[in-house]
Amino acid sequence: YRGPTPLEIRVQKDKVVSVKALRSHETPKYYKPVVEQLLPKYEGMKVKEAMAADVDVVTGATFSSKAVKENVRRGLEYYQKHK
Repeated sequence: YRGPTPLEIRVQKDKVVSVKALRSHETPKYYKPVVEQLLPKYEGMKVKEAMAADVDVVTGATFSSKAVKENVRRGLEYYQKHK
């Protein structure tokens, strides 16, 4: 909503180990729940599963949630192409 939402996605043996939010200009009040509730849902998923996952958005942070979900998908797509 307020700019890019960069992420660090760690993958090991074709599974998502972690998804970490990097510095952004998102409003902390809205972005914190995304970081705490949405990002951990990807941990342990196989890459293809995570790319297709329909992870629920965080209520009140819809724009940020959608941006993060899209960035996870794009990051994992990049991983698939370059592994």
